[in-house]
Amino acid sequence: MLAVVFPLLLLLAPILGQRPQLLHVAVGGSVLIPCSLPGYPHNLKWFYWQEDEYLVFHWDGGKTIPVQNNKYKDRYQVFNSEFSSGNISIRLDNISPEDDQKTFFAYVKFYDEQKKVFKHPEEWCRSMLQVSAPYQDLVLTVNHTTNSATCSARGGYPAAQVSWKGLNRSSDEELDLQDAETFLQPGPTEKTFSFTSSVNITGLKSVTCVVYNPHSNKTITRTEKIDTEEGEQKYLLPIKIIAPVVIIALIAILCVVLQKSIFTGPQDQRKDEEGARESTQPSVPGSPVF
Repeated sequence: MLAVVFPLLLLLAPILGQRPQLLHVAVGGSVLIPCSLPGYPHNLKWFYWQEDEYLVFHWDGGKTIPVQNNKYKDRYQVFNSEFSSGNISIRLDNISPEDDQKTFFAYVKFYDEQKKVFKHPEEWCRSMLQVSAPYQDLVLTVNHTTNSATCSARGGYPAAQVSWKGLNRSSDEELDLQDAETFLQPGPTEKTFSFTSSVNITGLKSVTCVVYNPHSNKTITRTEKIDTEEGEQKYLLPIKIIAPVVIIALIAILCVVLQKSIFTGPQDQRKDEEGARESTQPSVPGSPVF
């Protein structure tokens, strides 16, 4: 009889219009899916926990019924001693990104003592897991050659929402930077993400990379000042290289000129003096002219 009833219950168990409770949980952690039954807990006939079409735990008449091919085997814990008080909560361990957005609920059957009949099974405590993992090794670098900034991090879940802010150099106004290029990359083994994002920083005094995790609602940031002296260095570098060369060349030319004047000056002076004496000597009348 049980073999016939349970497949029917598994088909009837899907959503009955109950909005699930959202449970935030970190990758690698544990989460308690709470469920407290009101009324007369001693009249509890049976219940089971289910995720989608997968049975997780089954209790019937005071006994735990083994679940065949249980994908959650060794990953859950229940509190048998508290069933009589109506606490049928279940704890799920070793959370992974694959558990994200999964919905768990209990299906319960009571015995009505007044009418002496079993009530129709009811769904209780529908909960949805929202899994997150913090991004690690956030690095921000500034490239003065390309006037760009690059931000990167790894190991986060789900996909990060990356945005940029910058401080205007002339007005000190904080700007929301647009046209950033962001690339997401899934992890090779786990379903986590890494990302790299770049943006132009022309005209900025500083730049900030903002990383928001939509599941944990946590934000991490990194800010770098943009040193204009570094930017000016690339323009001053050619001058620093050329200036000594020009100075050395001028000194060499000056040395050549001075050296030439030293060696040629006295000879030219003697020639000028001899020419001056010849021009001033009186000529003797009747002297033969050769």
